[in-house]
Amino acid sequence: MTDVEPVFIDEGEIRRLGLTPSDARNALLHAYRLQHAGRVHVQPKMSLDIAPGRKFQAMCAACEELGLAVVKWLGVAPRIAGDASPGIHALAVLNDFNSGVPLAVMEANAMTGLRTAGMSALAAWFLARKDSRTIGFIGCGLQARMHLEAMCDLFPSLTVALCNSRSEQSARRLADSAETLGLEGRVYPDPAQLLRESDIVVTSVPASADFEPFLDASHLAPGAFVAAVDIGRSWHSEGFAAVDCVATDSRLHHGIDMKPGIGIDCDLSELAGGVHAGRESEAQRALFVFQGHATADLAIAWLVRSRL
Repeated sequence: MTDVEPVFIDEGEIRRLGLTPSDARNALLHAYRLQHAGRVHVQPKMSLDIAPGRKFQAMCAACEELGLAVVKWLGVAPRIAGDASPGIHALAVLNDFNSGVPLAVMEANAMTGLRTAGMSALAAWFLARKDSRTIGFIGCGLQARMHLEAMCDLFPSLTVALCNSRSEQSARRLADSAETLGLEGRVYPDPAQLLRESDIVVTSVPASADFEPFLDASHLAPGAFVAAVDIGRSWHSEGFAAVDCVATDSRLHHGIDMKPGIGIDCDLSELAGGVHAGRESEAQRALFVFQGHATADLAIAWLVRSRL
């Protein structure tokens, strides 16, 4: 036995820290710069797929500069339309990088929400127009709410949120949340029209056994940025030809869950490290399609532990 007893960090304790979307985005930027410099040890996600929308996954990363190694274990289960409860349940174990001593076990749903929305916001920092005014959501669950907060924090120019969901009740809840943040919230039943009118689009539609893609990227407005939180499942593959720049979380670990045929132009480490220019014109359409990456979990675990 060691003299250090690992602590348990629950969701309430994480929320009491008051971590902001800006905190998460800056921690992720720091971690991905370290990864670009070769200072992060990270393995691809391991996934045990049971059925559409039902899986168990593990991911791990470590960094000497951050002083941590982290492994996150999560279970994903389908939710029926209108069910606002989380479809993901996760735990993380934190170890000291040098000694290997376990430091903490952390409830990781809040961490996952912060890191996922933070990754999208970090990509948007490089790839979205700074004057974006309209944000559209296809899927209006927990991830949509986290992304709404993260994008509003990053883009004070946003004035309108367009909300589309299988459940009108879910779309209305998100529109109401947008109103509390000072935006005009609208429920939009037509997803194609939502794409045409949005400067930023977030798609977070859950998987199901009978799921079929229904979005066409050719409907995107010139200059639009998309965060495909649903690993691109909502989108017709042939429509990606209309996208000028496609980014992902990790080029090396890309493709475990995603649909085939998506060409990648850059990843977060290349954007953070300055080797990819990001947005190159006002009319450029950009897509961030990602499956979740352990470097991001490491970054948020480090952020949480540094604030305790």
